[in-house]
Formats: sequence, C-alpha cells, structure tokens
Amino acid sequence: MTGLTVRPAEGSDAAALVRVYHSAYRENRELGFPMKAESVAEAEVREWIRDHTVLVAEDGDTVGCEADHVDEVIAGVRLEATGEDRVKLSRLGVHEGWKGQGVGGQLLDRAEDRIREHGYGTVWLTTPPEHPFLPDFYRDRGYEKTGDHPLDFREYDEIVLEKRLD
Repeated sequence: MTGLTVRPAEGSDAAALVRVYHSAYRENRELGFPMKAESVAEAEVREWIRDHTVLVAEDGDTVGCEADHVDEVIAGVRLEATGEDRVKLSRLGVHEGWKGQGVGGQLLDRAEDRIREHGYGTVWLTTPPEHPFLPDFYRDRGYEKTGDHPLDFREYDEIVLEKRLD
C-alpha cells in the first residue's frame, strides 16, 4: 500500500469516520464481539474529535481498494490521555475495503509515534482475548497483557494490553 497519509481528524471528518467505523466493526459483530463503534453516531464522533486526539488515514491512491465506494478517509484511531505518562488507544478501525493491506499497522505505528512525540511513555488498550486476530495483531507489535477488563454490558470480557514506548 502506498500513498497513506495520517493526520489529526477535523470536525468535517466525522461523517466519513462514522462510515469507516460502521464498516470496520461489522466484522467484530459477525465474529461474536459486538462493539459500540459499529453503531456510533456522527455527533459522538464529533465529540471524540473535540475532546481527544483522533487520527485519520487517507489514501492518496485508488489502486487496490475492493470497496464499491470508499471516502478519502479509510481508517481512524482515538487517543486519550489517561495519566501523566499513559495514553489509551481505542477505536482503531479500517474500512472493510482496505483490510489486509497494512493500513491498521501503519496507523498504529503513526499513533505510537504521535504519543511518543507528546512525551508519553506507555500506550494501552483493551481487546477481547478470544478474538481470532486482534490480540495477536497487538502482541506482534510489542503489546503485553497487564490485566483483565471485565465488561458488564457484553457477553464477553476484555484484556488490557500495554506497550512501553522507549
């Protein structure tokens, strides 16, 4: 994949991010791991952009896209400072037409770079431990399990994965 650009989201990106999240998180529901991002509304995404750091990935090329229609924004991720030295990474989503092309890994790398540039030393996230590929995706990039994250509102729990950014 060439031509990927990662930048901070703007309010005008909210509608495109909603389409990305609805597309990206549909697969999790089908795998038995429904997540709120699959049905997120534009107003909520605008709040994320206002209150946190949200990064979007855009593709400068149209080559390789399998979707019938994809907005310029093809992926997104939310970053939230949760302590003096910690940032929570959440809502990493890649439009289904772009999955399997390295977009998620590149976006994660750029998010970690941004976290490091802003002086934070640890990034953490939660994910279902039984998910068929998400825990391995993060472990392959240096994340380690540091705890459990029980969910009262789902039929499954999650684990906490952390990575030191040295």
